[in-house]
Amino acid sequence: MTRRTRQIVAAVIVPLALLTALLAWGVSSPQGSSPDEDYHMGSIWCANGTIEGRCETTESDAARALPEDLAEAAQCYAFQPDQAATCPLDEGAMSPTLRGNWFDNGYPPVFYGTMTVFVTEDVSVSILMMRAFNALLFVGTLCALFFLLPMRMRPNLVWSALIGIVPLGMFLVPSANPSSWAILQASGLWLAVWGFFEETGRRKIGLALLATALMILGAGSRSDSAAYGMVALAVAIVLAFRMTKRFFVDLLLPLALAIIASALFLTSGQSGVLTNESQAGDLPFISLLFSNIQELPQLWIGSLGLWGLGWLDTLMPTLVWGTVYGLFAAVLFWGLRHGNGRKWLALSGVAAALVAVPLFILVREGILVGSGVQPRYIYPLMIMLVGVSLIGIRDAALGLTRLQVGVVALGLVGANSLALHTNLRRYITGADVSGLNLDRDIEWWWNSPLSPMGVWIFGSLAFAVTLGTLLWFAWPNMTRATSSAWLRDDDRFAVRR
Repeated sequence: MTRRTRQIVAAVIVPLALLTALLAWGVSSPQGSSPDEDYHMGSIWCANGTIEGRCETTESDAARALPEDLAEAAQCYAFQPDQAATCPLDEGAMSPTLRGNWFDNGYPPVFYGTMTVFVTEDVSVSILMMRAFNALLFVGTLCALFFLLPMRMRPNLVWSALIGIVPLGMFLVPSANPSSWAILQASGLWLAVWGFFEETGRRKIGLALLATALMILGAGSRSDSAAYGMVALAVAIVLAFRMTKRFFVDLLLPLALAIIASALFLTSGQSGVLTNESQAGDLPFISLLFSNIQELPQLWIGSLGLWGLGWLDTLMPTLVWGTVYGLFAAVLFWGLRHGNGRKWLALSGVAAALVAVPLFILVREGILVGSGVQPRYIYPLMIMLVGVSLIGIRDAALGLTRLQVGVVALGLVGANSLALHTNLRRYITGADVSGLNLDRDIEWWWNSPLSPMGVWIFGSLAFAVTLGTLLWFAWPNMTRATSSAWLRDDDRFAVRR
C-alpha cells in the first residue's frame, strides 16, 4: 500500500474512531458528574437571562429557580463514590439555587452562551448534546489544525494531544464543563500561532483564523485559560523569532489575540482556579512555601489520573495512572534529546509556569496542595509541556522503534479501557460493587438501548482503533528493535579486554 493511500485511510479512520471513543466517555456518567457541573449547568440554562420553565427569578436577586433535575442532579452521589447516580428528583419541579455565573460572574460568557443553544425541555438530552458537540469540536478543530500545519509540526500535535489524554482529558473533553475548551486551546493554540509565522498563503490565513478561534474558545471558557493562552503565544513567538520585517508584521496576530484574551479575562470576576478554600493554619511564609514545593508533583501526576475524576470521588486504579504517568514521563524525557536555544527557552517557560502558577495561588491563599488547586487547572500546561518537549523530532514515531511505539499504544489503550470501565462502574452501581459485567445489578443508566457493557466495548475498541491506525500509518518508517548493536558492542569490549 502506498504512503498516499495510508494517509487517506488514516485521515478518515482516526478522527471517526477518536470521536467514537470520546462519545463513549460522554455517556459514561450522568448529568452533573463533571466537577462543579451544577454551577456550569445553571450558568448555561440562565445564559440568555430569565425564561419561564428554564431560569426563573426568585425572592432573592442572587438566586435563580432551575429545573430540579438540573440544580440538584449530583446531590445524592457527589463525594459519595459508593452511591450510584440514582437521585430521586421531580423532573417538573423548579428548585432555587445560588450556584451559577449570574451570582459572581466568575467565568467568561462565551462557553455558556454557546452551550445554551442545546438547551431543551429534557435536561438529559440537552447535556448529551452538549457533550457530543464538544467532542466533535475537539476532533474537528485538531483535524483542521493537523492539515494546516507544516509536516514537521504534526507529530507535536498528535503526540501532545494523545499521550496524556487518559483519563482526565477523555472525561472532560466530552462534557458540559468549560475545561473542555481549555484542553482544546492548550492542544492547539501554540502550534497554530507558530505555524502562522512559518506558513504563507492560504495556510497562513487558515492558521490565523484557527488561532483566533482557539483563543476565543479557551479564554471564553475559563479566565485562567486566558492566562495560559498568553503562555501559548509566548511559546510560539520564541520558537518563530526572526530578525525580519515579516516576523514583526506577523506579530500583529499575537497582539490581537492577547487583546482578545485580556478582554475576555476582564469579563470574569475571578481567576476561576479555586474551589474549596482550606487555610493552612498559621504557617509562616517559608514553611508554607516549602511544604507546597514538596507536594507540588502531586498536582502534575494528579492531572494524569492520580486524583479522582468527577467530583474527585472516582478514583482510578493504580494501573491507570501509573501507566499513563510512566508513558508521559518517558515521551517527555525522550523529547529532550534534540533542541536548540529557542526550544529550551520555550520549554523552560512552560515548566516555570507549571511551578509558579499553582505555588503562587497556594501561598497567596494560605492553603496546601490537596485543598483548593485541582490538577485539572494546570492540565493545559502539562499538554503544552510535552508538546514543546518534542520539537525537533520530525518523525511521526519520534524515532522510536516499533516495539517502543507498540508499548506506548498498548499502554494507553489498556489504561483507557480500564479507566472507562471504572468510570462507568462508579455511576451505574457505585464503586462498592465490583466485577467485569457492567450490565449486572444496574441501578442507574440512560434511557437508551445501548447497554453499559456495549458502551465500554465500543469505547475501548474505538480508542484502540485510533492508536492502532496511527501505529499502522507510521509502521513502515519505524526500525525494528534488535540486539545486533549490543552484540557488536560486547564483541568489541571482549577484544579490548
